[in-house]
Amino acid sequence: MTADAVPTLDLGFTLGLNVSFERAVAWAAEEGFDFVELLLDGHYARERIEGRAGAMRETLAGAGLGVVVHLPFVPDPGVPYGPIRRGVVEEFVAGMDLAADLGAETVVFHPSSDAWDLGWEADERREFVHAALEDLVPAARDRGLVPALENVVSSYYDATTFPELLDRYPDAAMTFDTSHALLAGMDEAGMGAFCREHADRIAHLHLVDTRGGADEHLPVGMGRIDFEPVFAGLADADWSGTATLEIGTEDFDTIALGRRHVAELLDGR
Repeated sequence: MTADAVPTLDLGFTLGLNVSFERAVAWAAEEGFDFVELLLDGHYARERIEGRAGAMRETLAGAGLGVVVHLPFVPDPGVPYGPIRRGVVEEFVAGMDLAADLGAETVVFHPSSDAWDLGWEADERREFVHAALEDLVPAARDRGLVPALENVVSSYYDATTFPELLDRYPDAAMTFDTSHALLAGMDEAGMGAFCREHADRIAHLHLVDTRGGADEHLPVGMGRIDFEPVFAGLADADWSGTATLEIGTEDFDTIALGRRHVAELLDGR
């Protein structure tokens, strides 16, 4: 990949759940990141921070940073029980309201069902997901947000089947997760081809490395994934968008290492 054939991406990282928001945002600005990704769980769960939304937005604006909001992934939008599913949808919509208050443009969530496979057929589990998305996709658009559905591993809509979801929901976009794609059986050449073919629907990336076998949330360059075909596929499609280093650490030096490896790839070194 040459320097004149690279995707245009804004780079961010996922905030650690125990890291001070103000400290993390200040460091992100100093390090040259463009945004932070906020997972609405743990210390940053919606009910815990919604009263701080105005102050958090001011902190981001003062640092010149944007924000991507990731809805919690433990609540299952594809739960088979209607009242519970409606409760999850309600929580996700409330999270979208918070995302809009924070100034986010993109909201990430999983189109997944953990329904018991011995009790529910595969097509039934997909319909539970669809029932939630029928409400969630337009709810995001109504709030000026891009609903960037993420390819998952343990549910039907992994990277290999995701085009079905894109066809079904033309108003939805995608978060392409590299580690999830690898663990679903897609090699790097397949990732590049997927990104090239579906670049017009990919709004956001999770740049995640792994040594294989588990979703380890390693920095780019610390696992086995060759990211160059992914970037080449996006570059071929003249793609631009946001990309998060979704790293399972609160150590800023490790996050900075991932950023440096991405910069080296994009610089063609």
